[in-house]
Amino acid sequence: MRDEETSGATPAPDSYDAVRVSAVKEEIAVGVATVETGAVRVRKVVHEDLQPVSMCLRTQQVDVQRIPVNRPVEERDEPRREGDTLIIPIYEYVPVVRMRLTLKEEVHVKTTEIQEDVIHRVLTHSEELVVERREGPDGPWKKDPGAN
Repeated sequence: MRDEETSGATPAPDSYDAVRVSAVKEEIAVGVATVETGAVRVRKVVHEDLQPVSMCLRTQQVDVQRIPVNRPVEERDEPRREGDTLIIPIYEYVPVVRMRLTLKEEVHVKTTEIQEDVIHRVLTHSEELVVERREGPDGPWKKDPGAN
């Protein structure tokens, strides 16, 4: 080292050694690039099919008969059931030498139920969900085994 540098004295301007310092500036650019590595698609498939459907059809028939009785009675009876027949009494006052309640007729209403099993073909719909995957942007579509 030189004496001027160690003594703390300021050197004369012409006594400086030429020192060159280079400045370097580095820059980095960070960006995001989107790259397709695969894809998933979901499709719903609707199947239509004619399926036999068993049904039970019930039909009721009503038969009405008017049965003349023409018998005097002391009092009125309420409608009654005998088996599957509903009997409804019909009364009238008939003039005689004196007034007398007479059972004019009975109306018998019989109900018969018919049951038959029939098979009709009806259009049914069922749906299936298909999940497919592909690797890369141009790979083949493959059914996803874990999507059931």
